[in-house]
Amino acid sequence: MKRPSVWGHRGTRGHSRDAFGVHATKPPENTLAAMKLALSQGADGIELDVRLCKSGEVVVLHDPDLTRMAGVALRAQDATLAELQARDLGRGARVPTLEDAMTLVLDGRPEPRLNIEIKADVPDEAALVHAVVRCVQARSEAQRARVLIASFSASICAAARAQLPQVAVAFLYEQARDAAERPQGVRVVHPHHVLLDAAMIAALHAQGLQVNTWTVNDPARAVALAAAGVDGIITDDVPAILSALKGN
Repeated sequence: MKRPSVWGHRGTRGHSRDAFGVHATKPPENTLAAMKLALSQGADGIELDVRLCKSGEVVVLHDPDLTRMAGVALRAQDATLAELQARDLGRGARVPTLEDAMTLVLDGRPEPRLNIEIKADVPDEAALVHAVVRCVQARSEAQRARVLIASFSASICAAARAQLPQVAVAFLYEQARDAAERPQGVRVVHPHHVLLDAAMIAALHAQGLQVNTWTVNDPARAVALAAAGVDGIITDDVPAILSALKGN
């Protein structure tokens, strides 16, 4: 049985073990430090979230504002990059740009992949897609082949596929009924893991679809999904999931 790819969710989140097996608090999610940690733990890829800030850069940030991450209701769309990066997210980490993240994950390493989730709760989807496209197009052909664009928005997926036909695009969904919204031509799906069993994965594969799932933190569930044939697992705990998969 081929092991599914293991992707670090927002780099890494919560608590995990370091390289010596000692429990340690992880760096803040969606930061360069979180991505470095996940890669050092053996992640096959990094999943992150992007949106536009006021000064036009694509920034890596899950929420619309910094309330949860920095205790301040500063919205990305209303703040310049300098204003966002003036805020400490914890342990000295700052909001990175997509360019920073791409350099970290793609430069100097031939293997890791990068899953860029384009957020849909933004004031201008088209502007965000265009900005992400510019960032991806600036990379070499070999690096672009290691990029995956994902979104819960069917329109974002369709626009990304049209503007980056050589880059894989994935449609994210949480409810079974949303699967039908997948745009034509999108050949990767990211359903929530509770929607999947062996029969569903087989049915999706029969449609020619690659199936990655999120967010799987239970090692037993990861093993079951691997046995069912899932192609990729997005997790907050890379070491635990890799250890479980290697043991089966």
